[in-house]
Amino acid sequence: MTSIGDKIIELRKKYNFTQEKLAEKLDVSRQTVSSWESDITSPSLAQASILAKTLKVSLDELTDNNIEIECKNNLKNQIFNNIIDEKCYLTLSDDYFDIDVNETIPVKVLSVNEDFIKVEYNKNKKPTIKLIDIDLVVAIKVIKGDDE
Repeated sequence: MTSIGDKIIELRKKYNFTQEKLAEKLDVSRQTVSSWESDITSPSLAQASILAKTLKVSLDELTDNNIEIECKNNLKNQIFNNIIDEKCYLTLSDDYFDIDVNETIPVKVLSVNEDFIKVEYNKNKKPTIKLIDIDLVVAIKVIKGDDE
């Protein structure tokens, strides 16, 4: 069973936040974050709601002791970093309604940061660059030679 303090630590590290940086984002002191992580105190409901949004999890995922969160040091970013300058097809979650970028349109991955993937593709025969929320990408198929 993972405590809320353990979850805060894992998620804070996933996003490379120091206790101080997270505290700034939440408008609390670093000592407050430390006491949450040590399970000495717990965030109020309002604080937990802001914390969950900041750490990109649901309030249930943050507070439910029966739910474990697995963080693999930005594994998704590492995968994307391996395909920079590659052509590929992206499958995006149902939350993304842009018909320009879908699993039938080849894109070239230009760059990646912790929040976005920058891609280039042709729209009406013109090169177009778009930023896509990295959390919306559910699958990647790298285009090899004759696949295009």
